[in-house]
Amino acid sequence: MTATVAEPTGARARQTYYWRVRNARTRHRPENAGQAWHIQPGHPGGAYSDLGHGPNPPAHHVPTLLSRSRLTGRRADEQQFRGGCLACEWEGPVHSGDGFGNGDNEAVEDAHDHCFPRWRTLPPITTVEDRWAVPRSRSRWAQLTAQYPAGWIDQGAPIVAWRRYRREAHVPPHAGRPRYELHVARPQRDQGHSPTDQGALF
Repeated sequence: MTATVAEPTGARARQTYYWRVRNARTRHRPENAGQAWHIQPGHPGGAYSDLGHGPNPPAHHVPTLLSRSRLTGRRADEQQFRGGCLACEWEGPVHSGDGFGNGDNEAVEDAHDHCFPRWRTLPPITTVEDRWAVPRSRSRWAQLTAQYPAGWIDQGAPIVAWRRYRREAHVPPHAGRPRYELHVARPQRDQGHSPTDQGALF
């Protein structure tokens, strides 16, 4: 399979096509299925389905992550990522990286920019312990989500949390956690004027 092969667009259609290649239902070799755009395992819509999804897409935008490997002629293939939506054919720009927060994070953020345009203004969870504690506490969860735009919680808007290190990967929805957990940089503290500032010298 090469880059010149015409593939369908949209996350749902791409996932169906990927499984058709994997199951030898196309003219392409099944072992080359990873070179076709597909939903990254573990992300929304990434379940097995070579017969297609349900007849109706979700009623609201749902972010997901598409990926593929690209032959580079070197020892290792290049990984590429792009955001996708399960409700429409929108696809984000392509990012290269090795995953684990490099390339995949940017694509997941693109998908959330499409589905929840103001997600970067949501109140963050500021400690690692609270990432688990807040969703389990009815009162703390209500306090956090009171600042979300109307309807966003029911549509699966993300939880935003301060990241622990520079490339901490975003976490896709999983059992008991029906929404992405997106990790953002902790705001820098205002250092104020230090004794070495020019104003302090005169």
